[in-house]
Amino acid sequence: MSILLRLSSRYAFSRQNRHRGSAIRIALGLALGLFAIVMVLSFMQALQSNQFKDIRTLESFDLQADVSSLSLSEARREAAAIATLDGIEAAFVWADLPVIIQGEGGRTISARIRGIDAPPFFLDAVNCYKGTIFSEGTVASSWANSLWIKDGETITATFLRRGKQATIVPASKKVEVGSIYYTTSWEFDQTTLLSTLDTLSTITEDLAYHIGIYTSLDVQRAKLIITDAGLMGVKSYQEVNAALWGAMLLEQRMMTLMLLLMILIVLVHAYSSTRRLLLAKQREVAMLMTMGARVGTIHAAFVLQSAYVTLLGLVVGVILCWGALTLYPHLSAFVYRKMGTHLVLAINWGQVLGLSVGILVFSLISSLLAIRRLLRADIMEMFVYEEIY
Repeated sequence: MSILLRLSSRYAFSRQNRHRGSAIRIALGLALGLFAIVMVLSFMQALQSNQFKDIRTLESFDLQADVSSLSLSEARREAAAIATLDGIEAAFVWADLPVIIQGEGGRTISARIRGIDAPPFFLDAVNCYKGTIFSEGTVASSWANSLWIKDGETITATFLRRGKQATIVPASKKVEVGSIYYTTSWEFDQTTLLSTLDTLSTITEDLAYHIGIYTSLDVQRAKLIITDAGLMGVKSYQEVNAALWGAMLLEQRMMTLMLLLMILIVLVHAYSSTRRLLLAKQREVAMLMTMGARVGTIHAAFVLQSAYVTLLGLVVGVILCWGALTLYPHLSAFVYRKMGTHLVLAINWGQVLGLSVGILVFSLISSLLAIRRLLRADIMEMFVYEEIY
């Protein structure tokens, strides 16, 4: 057994082996393939996780109910009643007012002022850059728009309201910017100013109120509990963002297809590389047969050789993944500038192990089939021809 292991290791990476460079290139190709698959999977999962988190925390919440027919005080009483239900962590009133803001230098910004009775879950996601967020009589602008909307200045917000002669008419209101905030969602920051509901109601009384809900339960189960309590028109964040949800599901399917194609490419590389490595060793195979080596010994020697090469590639690939995961926090600022979102990368090592075992098994099977096919050839043909199949 020791001779067999020594023989297979010599054929893989010995300095006396003239095909050592080929073995190293094959291992490097497998390492880069594994690294690419794991990194793409990690980035895509992190992007989707961030999108889901931002939607549920900042944009649409876990659930929301339309209470536009109620006044602000009635909506708050309804929210307080919902907050007492089992599994409901927070229920609060909010409203959006679409506005057009004239910024510094004549720049026009299309945005919305979101008035909200902000619960802790929402406040935890909003970071204060300057001033005090949710101070009465002022609005909070975002750091993303700080070049055009500055802290302390008065902006003119133009919006639509119900008119006496016409159905809707434009109206304007001057509002002071009292603070600057930022979140992990660049899209939310670019389009949203924050205020209290009382401040928003002083700008216009034509507001459609909603109740936002955070829950620790499955959203469909929580929706059923709230509906049974008598509140109709409750929608989950998937229903509110049906178009986005469908696009993300399509993105997930395309990601799965892309990863399957990448895995297929790595497997094809493993097969072709194993075949080429054995073709390079056909004279060694012929020499072993001439010396009287048993077929089983030859099988084992060259399958073990493929195992050495494949294992080296997989180990290097795992080291590359671990190194990228370690270095990523130092590069996260660059990623934020390019993508506008903070990504928290994580590697599912169970998936990496499963993928590595699959590649190793496929490589061993490919090596076994290749050496069996090679052994069917005549010994003299192995010595004379460069490639016999």
